[in-house]
Parts: sequence; C-alpha cells; structure tokens
Amino acid sequence: MKVSTKARIATAALVELGMHRATHPARLADIASRLDVSLSHLEHLFALLRRHELVEGFRGPGGGYVLARAARDISVGDIVYCVDQLDSQSAAEREAALTAPGGQVWEQLRTQAMDYLDTVSLQQLIDSSRLRGTAADPAPQLA
Repeated sequence: MKVSTKARIATAALVELGMHRATHPARLADIASRLDVSLSHLEHLFALLRRHELVEGFRGPGGGYVLARAARDISVGDIVYCVDQLDSQSAAEREAALTAPGGQVWEQLRTQAMDYLDTVSLQQLIDSSRLRGTAADPAPQLA
C-alpha cells in the first residue's frame, strides 16, 4: 500500500500542530513554510481535517489551528482515512474489486496496512520527531 502525498503532508502538519499545541494555535502559513508545501494545498487538507473533527480552527489575531483532541487519541489511520477518503468506495465497487483476480489478496493487504496505521498514534510520531529534532517526515517505521 502506498501512502499518498496528501496523507504524508497532513500527518506531518498534524505532528507540527501537536508539537506546538501547548503554546498557542498554529498558523497554517507557518506550518506550510516549515514543511515547504503550498499554503493553498495545506488549507484544502485542513478543511478536510476540520470536517472530520481532527482539528479546530480559530479566527482573528492569534488565531490558527489546534488538535481537536489529544494526540494520543488520533491515529495515523484516522488521518489517512480523512484525507484519502478510503471508505468512499461503494459496496458495488468493493464487490467488483474482491471478485477480480487476486482481489481478495489486495483487499486483505489494504486492510492489514490500515489496521497497522490505526495502531500508530499521532503522539507516538510527535515523540519520535522530538527525539529526532524534526517533524519533516513523520512516516511510521514499519517493523
């Protein structure tokens, strides 16, 4: 399973957000600058993250974004589902994929990969990033 660029950027942005949560809401422009991504792309991702209640936004001076819940309660799987909308496949599409040659193998692989991502918390990535001194690429390490 290949994790999309959108999911990698959203995860990195939430690690940045989690690392600065205790001080004040983070501005998207600051996160975009630190991650070297376009602000408009990050705004689109944060609209999805807000809609799925992973972040909260605050307007006005001193505004920005914070995590909507504790980092330990957000999994990497939550982020991937949110930005890639993996559950949007209809029942008919899923049935067609399962009956295709090898379909059950690929579905089982996708399920196991997502099950693993559901076990990795955002807090684990934040802690790992602090140890490394960076939040640039918080991809979970596969064992």
